Amino acid sequence: MLTDPALTGMSRPAFDHLVAISEPYWDALAEAAFQRRFHRPRSYLHPQTSSLDHYHRLLTALLRRRRAVTSTLLAQLLNVGRTNLSNQFQDGHRLLDLHRVAVNPLPGTPARTLAQLQARLPSRDDTCTDQL
Repeated sequence: MLTDPALTGMSRPAFDHLVAISEPYWDALAEAAFQRRFHRPRSYLHPQTSSLDHYHRLLTALLRRRRAVTSTLLAQLLNVGRTNLSNQFQDGHRLLDLHRVAVNPLPGTPARTLAQLQARLPSRDDTCTDQL
């Protein structure tokens, strides 16, 4: 549901391509942030920087920039803490800028509930008739 083109502003294959080409950059940003914070390279015993994988981190940054959904609702849907997401947004926005992803905000206020989020999606009947 969160990868729907109505929310992300890009097709699913285009988003998958963005995820694939941006993952090495994300790893470099995470390593640089770790070294700035702890003044040493990351050891092999502590490789994880977030409970989210790269796909979901980039998706949340894109949805946040599009003003499609609030951070609180995203955290609930992904079963992570809101602070965890907030820490990931800054690097996510840098990656979107680095790859020159043009993001147009959705009109209106971000969805605060699941019902509001579903209302932003096209109805299933419309998508079924489009595919025929």
